[in-house]
Amino acid sequence: MTAHEQELTATIHHALRDAIVDGRLAPDERVNQDRVARELGVSKTPVREALRWLERDGLVRLEPNRGAFVTAFTDHDLFEIYELRELLEPHAAAIACAVATRADIAAIRDLRDRIAATWTADPMAAFELNKQFHERLCAPCRNGLLMDVLGVVWSQQAALRIFTHYARAGEAFADRTHAEHGTIIEAYAARDSDGVRELVRNHISEAHEATVRLLAAERPEEVA
Repeated sequence: MTAHEQELTATIHHALRDAIVDGRLAPDERVNQDRVARELGVSKTPVREALRWLERDGLVRLEPNRGAFVTAFTDHDLFEIYELRELLEPHAAAIACAVATRADIAAIRDLRDRIAATWTADPMAAFELNKQFHERLCAPCRNGLLMDVLGVVWSQQAALRIFTHYARAGEAFADRTHAEHGTIIEAYAARDSDGVRELVRNHISEAHEATVRLLAAERPEEVA
């Protein structure tokens, strides 16, 4: 693949990824390759390659003789992500706050403010900033293996799609999240390890419960 072809494929990949995570392409919806090629003014070859990239990302599934379909993330996917976060993050953050520097704390405060500024305007950017917030919160724990495991959890494509539901949930949800981040930061800055552990655990647990409610509200009612 030439540099131009790779750049073109990356552009298509990003366009389709954005359409999937913000809900314009719904779970289990078939991706019409002809329409995508026509709308983007490209041939079907880079579209097919971009779909293979999305399959590796876990965002689409390719079915022989049928085409590409948006992958639906399940309640079990949700459970796995939040179970690991609730087990690992409170411990990492509690250790980290005892050794965090003033620069660490300033960076976390800055990330909280930037998340608030981008939450609804640019959910993709807000997701990356939120991921960085949680990374910076835990990183001073100095446990590389623990951070590697959390990095895998934070980078799951399902986590990105979950965050886009947050962005559509309205100002009350955003305000509560930002307030919880602020409370965590104050305990963190005070080096209150027990408080940080409990606050982070509650923050993740409440986010899990809220996500379950959001997804349930968006699913069509089952016909009896």
